Amino acid sequence: MYSITAVAQRLGLNVVRGHFRCIFPERHAHGDRTPSVSINEDGGFFKCFVCDEVKGKAVALVQLVMGISKDDAIKWLSDDSPSIIRDSQKFFLKKRAKIEDKPDFFKEKMIFEFLSMLSPIQPYSAIGWWLANRGIYKPTWDKVLLRCIDDYDFISNKLLGKYSLEDLQIGGLFNSYGKLRYGRRPLIIPYIDEKKRPFFFQARAIDKNVSPKELNFQGSIPFPYNKSALDGKPGTVYLCEGSIDTLTLLQRGFCAVGIPGANTFKPEWVNFFSNKKVVLCLDNDKAGRAGEERITELLKSAGLETKSFGLLPEGEDINSWFNARS
Repeated sequence: MYSITAVAQRLGLNVVRGHFRCIFPERHAHGDRTPSVSINEDGGFFKCFVCDEVKGKAVALVQLVMGISKDDAIKWLSDDSPSIIRDSQKFFLKKRAKIEDKPDFFKEKMIFEFLSMLSPIQPYSAIGWWLANRGIYKPTWDKVLLRCIDDYDFISNKLLGKYSLEDLQIGGLFNSYGKLRYGRRPLIIPYIDEKKRPFFFQARAIDKNVSPKELNFQGSIPFPYNKSALDGKPGTVYLCEGSIDTLTLLQRGFCAVGIPGANTFKPEWVNFFSNKKVVLCLDNDKAGRAGEERITELLKSAGLETKSFGLLPEGEDINSWFNARS
């Protein structure tokens, strides 16, 4: 049913001529510089020629990359599904070709303009209450430039007034239905660099009935969340699984950065952690423990000191652990 190429691209994997780098590059010579995972688009499956467990169809790929259950992977795939079903693969390939025709700054400019249309979060708004109930307050919201979609129709029309629908779809803001992709996930979490420039973002649901709760902007994730903490100066940084856990630690005065999922840490990010002692604070579940082991190996191979947070009970994350003790 699903186009495996489109799913891989939506997960942020760089597919080149039917191949992408393994999500476990440390198992490969030279970090899998020559991609070892092959895609069979007609059969709808992928396979790594080194790692036995890196294989399967679309659901398995989502599970591996995001570190989530099969049921959650199916829900993730169902969101905006017209852009990844095989019947729309011609549209997808056409879209990818047009992205390559755009200047390098095309998507960055679109992200910046989209975020500039959004509103700061107000303390007594629904999103403000949602964050406060998780122990994250306005000084932290403002510091990391959290934003919200407070008027879906207004923002949609404003974007359509600046760009063609085709460009908005190519850029990843609109889905193949011709709608803004983030309507049910109004909390927008930008990935900004040390100069406050946005290069990526996540949209987060505050309604517990919306699944999946997070939706990434399409394309490759350029760097960990809150990159400004990785300033090259000696010190300790806490590496979290997810932006909400990262915000939880920032609220409490810790120097923290985040990755979207347990398996999303990229080997090329190791250099960002220069001179840092890294405390790993991933969720205490199967995916989190496996991700922590993998990241530890990558960081230690670069001569960096690591330590596990080690206090989370089974199944808990940083936010739930801290709030249970507030």
